[in-house]
Amino acid sequence: MMAGGFLALPASAQEECKACHEDQARTFATTDHGRRFRADEKYKDASCISCHTGTKEHVESSGEKKPASIKKGAEANVACLACHSDNPKHANWPGSPHQLAKVACASCHNPHTQSVATPKTAKALPGPTEGTKKCLECHGAVRAALHQRSAHPMKEGKMECASCHDPHGTTGEKLLKFASTNELCYSCHQEKRGPFLWEHSPVREDCLTCHTTHGSNYPQMLQARVTQLCVSCHQQGRHQTIASAPKSMWVGNRACLNCHQNIHGSNHPSGPLFQR
Repeated sequence: MMAGGFLALPASAQEECKACHEDQARTFATTDHGRRFRADEKYKDASCISCHTGTKEHVESSGEKKPASIKKGAEANVACLACHSDNPKHANWPGSPHQLAKVACASCHNPHTQSVATPKTAKALPGPTEGTKKCLECHGAVRAALHQRSAHPMKEGKMECASCHDPHGTTGEKLLKFASTNELCYSCHQEKRGPFLWEHSPVREDCLTCHTTHGSNYPQMLQARVTQLCVSCHQQGRHQTIASAPKSMWVGNRACLNCHQNIHGSNHPSGPLFQR
């Protein structure tokens, strides 16, 4: 019998599940799903087999034959999407990198363990720190970058991967929440947006021309040392910019930024060289 989008399980069989899986049944009652199932008439017929298939064979074999679990494979996403496909936040899941990689919903979310005692624990990923840990289980290169000298404050819990990325899919690249990298950066660094009277073209074109995204061993998450970064474009100018002596002003302290301080852009009438 189908009701409310769920395949109903006879009361006797439902109780039979609880007889062996008492701990899971008790814990599930405290989760967001369990509370919703009890409170919303639409889900009154929700049962174990709403998410787990093969329950009949499991019971008939006295537990020897395991039912299909929502934790085993992307095919289990069908059970989740039966309810969650109408959520606008999941509109870009079909065709997203995670969907194409056959990532299962249960790879990140566990509907059996998360409580809804507080707003932060309403989802399977309770907070910035835990959510980031879940992402880093697969994205090892990012984990390494976060431990470099300069990085976004993710280890401190002030940011999470979901601050910039939407794991369920977006219309942009790299699961970014904005249409471009620059728009994403400007959402926090508004002072770098411009337009400026004197614009530095790399700033307007792409923040990643000079900065890395997840972490760097150089200050301000730069791609390279200031001197090396600048001379990659400015090999010759009004003065010789290629460093020579170890104590040269071009390599000491902030290097080129000793003079060209407003490198992202300047609104000063006398600031074409970003010196003021």
